[in-house]
Amino acid sequence: MNIAEKMERESRLMTNLADWMEKHGTVISDRQQSNAYTGVRIREIRWRGNTYQIIDVDGMTCRIERL
Repeated sequence: MNIAEKMERESRLMTNLADWMEKHGTVISDRQQSNAYTGVRIREIRWRGNTYQIIDVDGMTCRIERL
């Protein structure tokens, strides 16, 4: 397995986790910004008593962090 495959797997797992958190948690905010080059979506979700910020760039989850 090369580095690109590892990065793709990590991205897919983060996207699946973010979708799971959105379905089973409470969405506090969902903002979206885009320009001619890229689209960014920032969600804040309350899941299991904690608030998480999920950042998607062009439909792929890039960061999940607990606030």
